[in-house]
Amino acid sequence: MYHWESKGWPLFKYDISRVTASLNKYAKKAYSIEGAISQLSSTDHDDAYVHMLVEEALSTSAIEGEKLNREEVRSSVARFLGLKEPERGGYFPKEKGIAAMLVDVRKSVSIPMSKSLVCHWHDLLLHGSEDYYVHSIIKGDYRDSPINVVRENLYGDTETIYKAPAENRNEVEHEMNAFFQWYNNDAIACEGSPLSGPIKAAIAHLWFVAIHPFQDGNGRVGRAIAEHALFQDFSRPPLFSISIVINTNRMEYYQQLRGTNSTLVVDNWVAWFVELVNESQTKSLESVEFVLKKSKFWAVYGDIKLNSRQEKVMNKIFSVGADGFVRDGLTNEKYRAITGAPPATATRDLKSLVNNGLLIPSGAGKRGLRYFVNFPQERELFEPKKAQPLVDDVALAKLIKKIERNIDYFRGEKNLGLNKLIDEYTAIAQGSNDAEAKLKSILSP
Repeated sequence: MYHWESKGWPLFKYDISRVTASLNKYAKKAYSIEGAISQLSSTDHDDAYVHMLVEEALSTSAIEGEKLNREEVRSSVARFLGLKEPERGGYFPKEKGIAAMLVDVRKSVSIPMSKSLVCHWHDLLLHGSEDYYVHSIIKGDYRDSPINVVRENLYGDTETIYKAPAENRNEVEHEMNAFFQWYNNDAIACEGSPLSGPIKAAIAHLWFVAIHPFQDGNGRVGRAIAEHALFQDFSRPPLFSISIVINTNRMEYYQQLRGTNSTLVVDNWVAWFVELVNESQTKSLESVEFVLKKSKFWAVYGDIKLNSRQEKVMNKIFSVGADGFVRDGLTNEKYRAITGAPPATATRDLKSLVNNGLLIPSGAGKRGLRYFVNFPQERELFEPKKAQPLVDDVALAKLIKKIERNIDYFRGEKNLGLNKLIDEYTAIAQGSNDAEAKLKSILSP
């Protein structure tokens, strides 16, 4: 028996005392987020807002197994927010769809929940994506047939893990009308007080995905509804997203949802969801801090002249965010993949970024060497003496052996391969007298 077959459907039950401490923590973090945001300039605020929406779009899609183009998502989000952003070429309906929906969710904070609103979000989400479906799909309206949630194994066998209520559009509409009435009821109370945002979001998300009103996109619209519920606690949409944290814990997320399939007592789900919201707030504070660090970085290094390749890489580092290149470091190989530069050029570019203070090298060897962003606030109070140009002795030794193996065979002939090795060696040597002397002795007849 599913929960919707129970006599008490859809009255979900939970123990508020289990989440009192978490709700208090949520309220305190809300003030911290507002304080952190107040430190941002209008430009930095837009940057933080775009970054958060991009991460949410990528995350809520990844939960459903879809991988999107980050640059196109960012471009779409910025344009939908009215920021100056040129439209990229190519056909990206999924990226534009999720960006349009998430921006509209935040613009609709003060609008009551209704069929027209959720169907509008569904239409935005799937607009232009019809060709991706084997069978035709209804977008912007409720399903008109039964629907099962199935799980498929590696052998193609399927297992039904949930059957949704309602077998036609009229029955779906009946279920959704009860949901809207509950959602829009300002008198919804918990022990005499308005229902807290995290609890309302937890119940709203669970109830919506239980009904499963659409043929596809229920998870993404359901998470948007949960965030809409959370936004009710704020004067304007805050800078945090639950989808980013759900994506990190997606297996547990699905397990928690499945755990509610046969019961209206949802203590575990509510407690888990409220903690998820707290974790989302922590991620939000980290994002705001990252934007501040980025702003200070360019305030220090903004006057340094970068070539187009270096500029592209530094912008890529910051667009990915704190969990990408900033945490893991940049390699020569990644630099070449981003810019298309040959090895010697990539090495020269990276050396220049190091010598100008934008990056800090770490590790050794051709594979072990990584470059990390040199955030100004992380530097020593008293500046150390300028480091000498970095010389990768391991890479130079390997190149010398390659040059020695080829020089006798190709001496006196035009050899592009040998010249390429010499160029790479010279770039890595970066003016080292010892290294250049060694090369000269090998090349001398």
